[in-house]
Amino acid sequence: MNRQFVLSIIVVTAICTGATAFPQQQRPYNEIMKDVGATFASLKKSLDANSGTTAAEDAAKLQRLFTETEAFWAALDTGDAVGFAKRAREAAAALGAAARGNDIKAAQVSYTVIQKSCANCHFSHREETGKGFLIRP
Repeated sequence: MNRQFVLSIIVVTAICTGATAFPQQQRPYNEIMKDVGATFASLKKSLDANSGTTAAEDAAKLQRLFTETEAFWAALDTGDAVGFAKRAREAAAALGAAARGNDIKAAQVSYTVIQKSCANCHFSHREETGKGFLIRP
């Protein structure tokens, strides 16, 4: 019985070690961008409705999404895109803080910063192909 228990512990440890030894695979970039688009649209509706609570939730989600976006572009060593994602993430954090304080005007200023960061990145690194978009590092 002790032998089986020790063997089980060794197997479980090996599996856990193997699972954490490899870096997590990032999810596809188009999925991240689809989530950004949907969350950004929801954020706009929340701000238009003066709903600070919902806007803060959307802003928190955008922070996570822009963190994923930064990681995507960092792996491609694309500094300007990393900067656009970082500014958007920081603006989402500021927006969330303003929304939690029910300062919708300040939140809208941060919304514009996010919008400009996204537009700059899309202008620099996205190309319409007729069949979808091509990402250019």
